[in-house]
Amino acid sequence: MLFTINRSNDCPFKRSFNKLMNKYKVVDHQQVKRLSNGTDDDYSVATEDFSSTGDFTAGSSQLLNVCEEDCMVGLRQYVAQIEGIQMSEQRLFRFANFHNFDLEKAKDAVDENRDNAFLDLEMHGELKGQFVNKMLFPLTGLRTKKNNSQVIYGRPSRGNPEDDNMTKVLESLCYVMNDFSQTEQQCRDGVAIVSNLEGFTHEHFDELEWRQFMLALQGTLVPTKVTSILMVNPPSWFKQDIWKKMRSSLPFHLRRNVHIISSNDKLGDYLMEDYQAYLPHEVAQGYRSVSEIIEDYIDLKSYEDRQKRAEIS
Repeated sequence: MLFTINRSNDCPFKRSFNKLMNKYKVVDHQQVKRLSNGTDDDYSVATEDFSSTGDFTAGSSQLLNVCEEDCMVGLRQYVAQIEGIQMSEQRLFRFANFHNFDLEKAKDAVDENRDNAFLDLEMHGELKGQFVNKMLFPLTGLRTKKNNSQVIYGRPSRGNPEDDNMTKVLESLCYVMNDFSQTEQQCRDGVAIVSNLEGFTHEHFDELEWRQFMLALQGTLVPTKVTSILMVNPPSWFKQDIWKKMRSSLPFHLRRNVHIISSNDKLGDYLMEDYQAYLPHEVAQGYRSVSEIIEDYIDLKSYEDRQKRAEIS
């Protein structure tokens, strides 16, 4: 069971995970409550704005329209009035954007996530090892055509069915989602997932853990919009045996953006021009070494996280 192996009851990640999963009643293989009821209000769609911004700036922004600014003003007032909530301007914007600047939904989310450990992950200790296992990591610099979303890569077949692999995947996923949500434009653009299913077997599939992963892609752990999921090189039985089970539990806005791609050359329909230069070489037409991608990312983020800690102290 996810987040129980070698996890004490006072582990902040275990507490945060159980709190959020209990909200959606993910308790066994048969009982899963959808995050969304399929209406437009429950899942935010990324903007088509392809511009980019620099660092996040507090207060008014050229990107905020009147309704968005009203929501941000309301969130600031709410946080100032409620004891125990301390969130940066960037994090408040992230929650507001994820909930389409619906003030009441954003307020509820901010209150619910005041002690969410997944929002404060750092690149050290066990997390470094989780990236080294090569199951999930970012393809820095790669973007999608449609929403200009940054791209995260996964290789589920690298997991050992006997290990607590989904714990490692979810912590890595949340770290990258946090990293890819540092500016207003990043929050608006969201992220895309490229999942390479080469070598995937029935033994790699646990229905409960995959439902938990799909819930994480809907923002249950950290508020980042997932604009597309590209499943590449699936085995012949995947659609019938797994995807048919999984798709019914997904909200429409996420389900319609899942694309099962049997041929690598079809990736060009979804990814930016010259996308091959950013893909790992284990994907046909990809150029980059997986180990180099991960090592470069760990080194950069370890340094940046140390700098942040030094600034706080």
